[in-house]
Amino acid sequence: MIVDCHFHVDETMLTLEKMIEGMDKNDVTKTALIAPMNETMFELDSAFQQNLQRLFRCLILNAPQIGLKIYDGLVKGGYLKIYGNSYKIFTKPSNDIVATAIDRFPDRFLGWVAVNPMIPVSVEEVELYLNKPSFIGVKAHPFMHEYSIKALDPVAAMCESKGIPMIIHLSSEAESYKYLPENYPKLKLIYAHAGLPFWKKLWKYIKDQPNVFVDTSSDYLNPSIVKKAVESLGYRKVLYGCDGPYGMKKFNEYDYSAKKSWIDLLQIPDNQKEYILGKNFLGLID
Repeated sequence: MIVDCHFHVDETMLTLEKMIEGMDKNDVTKTALIAPMNETMFELDSAFQQNLQRLFRCLILNAPQIGLKIYDGLVKGGYLKIYGNSYKIFTKPSNDIVATAIDRFPDRFLGWVAVNPMIPVSVEEVELYLNKPSFIGVKAHPFMHEYSIKALDPVAAMCESKGIPMIIHLSSEAESYKYLPENYPKLKLIYAHAGLPFWKKLWKYIKDQPNVFVDTSSDYLNPSIVKKAVESLGYRKVLYGCDGPYGMKKFNEYDYSAKKSWIDLLQIPDNQKEYILGKNFLGLID
């Protein structure tokens, strides 16, 4: 079974019907959905944008001090500023959108509860949604919502006690990737986008952390970085995800095969690819 552990639902970019059509073409059985984090964002098909992406990856990998400064500059004043455009960030993501998608297609979708701990009702809302069918864990975004990892203490404690996973898009806060594993050692934890923005340092740290994983989602990555992550961590620590519909250039035209090909191209046995494509994630939510 192939399961995409990281995909946003935003029908201003990609309808649920088109999402399922793409899943079917690529043998994806289920997708774990996250509420949209920012307003509609289509990308340009330009050499300039592709060159910027390559430069950013190179700096994060090889000159992280510079790369982190660029990364920090992407979020300012409640907006994501990228490729010369600004997109409003949603302070309170709408988990109802995910619940509605699950209600419409309960056999195809799972749900993450998106939480912003700077909003006082966060923990109560998390528990409310986790009692709904097919919600499997919590998504947190210290990067876009601009808070210290320590603000997640109440949610992390709850997730650890319930045995449910968290998926986190890290900020550049120094060594923040160590905080939750060291304070909540039984917490099931996924660092999105292969552990952006720390990559090599994070891979080295979590290699021996039994409950900490990374996913392969987002255009922040490319086949080379996914290959490096798998080589550094092993196939049992990596989860397949897309981060769609972000990366789209036109309405309802999402290419599922692109992200899946990153796994297909790995020079590892097929049975190991099966763990990345679904078995690892299913083991976390079982």
